[in-house]
Amino acid sequence: MSFLDSPRQSPWRRALFQFHLWAGLGIGLYFLLIGLSGSVIVYKKELERLALPRLVQVAPGGSAASFQQMYDAVRYAYPDASITNAYLYPPGYSWSFRLSRQHERIQVYVDPSSATVLGHDSYRDKFLQWVYEFHVNLLAGPTGVLLNGIGGLLLALVSISGAVVWWPGRRHWRNGVRYAFGAGWKRQNYDLHKWSGFLSAALLILLGVTGAYWTWPRHFEAALAWLTDGPARTTAPRLAAKTLPVWANLDTVLGNARRALPEGEPTLFRFASRADDVHSLKRVMPADWRTQGEDTVYLHPATGTVVHRDFHSQQPLGVRLQRDIYSLHFGTFAGHLSRALWVLVGLAPAVLFVSGLLMYWNRVLLKRTKRWNQRLARPLVLETSEQVLRRISR
Repeated sequence: MSFLDSPRQSPWRRALFQFHLWAGLGIGLYFLLIGLSGSVIVYKKELERLALPRLVQVAPGGSAASFQQMYDAVRYAYPDASITNAYLYPPGYSWSFRLSRQHERIQVYVDPSSATVLGHDSYRDKFLQWVYEFHVNLLAGPTGVLLNGIGGLLLALVSISGAVVWWPGRRHWRNGVRYAFGAGWKRQNYDLHKWSGFLSAALLILLGVTGAYWTWPRHFEAALAWLTDGPARTTAPRLAAKTLPVWANLDTVLGNARRALPEGEPTLFRFASRADDVHSLKRVMPADWRTQGEDTVYLHPATGTVVHRDFHSQQPLGVRLQRDIYSLHFGTFAGHLSRALWVLVGLAPAVLFVSGLLMYWNRVLLKRTKRWNQRLARPLVLETSEQVLRRISR
C-alpha cells in the first residue's frame, strides 16, 4: 500500500514521527518563546506610540513649521547626537526623529505645527525593545542571529514532519479533521494539537523560512536570483563626493521629493550619513505591503535634486520577492487582517508545545512512572542464611 493510503505502514513516516517528537520536545520551549515574542512585535510601533500619548498626539493643526525648522530644533536640543531619519506622520501626530548618541538610540518627538521638541524616548531598558531584541538575536548578538536562523529552518522541518505524521490516509481523511468535543480531556488535548498544527503548519513553515533570511541574506538572494534569472537586490545610489557636502535647505529637498513622488503619503525620510550618501524619502500607497511604503526617491544632499526614483512595481521579480520577505515574516501585507492573523499564528507554537508535552506525558511518562511505582511498592523479602545456602546448593 502507498503512503497516501496507509501512512502508518511507511518506515520513513515512523522516522519523521521520531524527529517530530524529539525536536518538538527538545526545542519546543524555544519555538514557544520566539512565537510569543513575534506576536508582540507585530504591533511594536503602535504599542510604543500608545504608551507615549503626551509625546505622540498633538493638536491637528497641520505642519505649519518647516522641515528645516524641526530638524534645527532637534539638533539644538541634542547637539551630541546624530540624526538618522525622520518619520512623517499625518495631522494629529507629532513627527519623530531617530537619533544615535553614545551607543544609545533615542526617538525625539516634534510638534509639526510649532517645531517644539516635546521630548524623547530611549530604546534602552524598554520592555518592547527587549522583546524585539530577543526575537531577532536572542539577546546574544551575531551568535543569536545564527541560532535563530537554524531555529527557523528547524521550525519549518518540524511543521513539515507534523503534516506528514498527521495524514491519516485517503480513506480516513475525515478522522484527521475531526474534533471530539464530547470526549475526555486526553482526546481533546490530542485533537487540539492536531487542529493547531493543521491550521498553522503552512504559515509556520513560511515564518521559519523567512526568519532564516536574516541569518543568510546573501544565500537567499542568490537563490532568488537563480530562480528568477535576474537580480534579487538593489542598492541606494552613491555619490562621487569625498567630503561630506553642505546640505541644501531641507524644505527644498522635501519639496523636490514630494514632486518626484506625487502620489501616496510620505512616511520616512532618511538623512545622508556619509560623504557618498544621499537623502531618501519613502511614500506609501494603499496597496503597498510594507508599512513605510514601497516607492523611494533619492536626492542629492547638496543640491536637493532628484538622483533616482525607485518604483517597486518596476523592479525585477527577484528584487520584489526579496523586499517582500519582511512583510511576509511580520504580516504587514494585508493591513490589520494579516497582522492579527500573524499574532494568532505566533501563539500556535505555545499551544503545540504544551499539548504535545501533555500527550507525551500521558502516553509515555505516566506509564513509566506507574511501572516504577509498582516496582518500588513490591515487598522486600529478606532471606535467612539457611535459605541462601539451600538456593546456592541447588
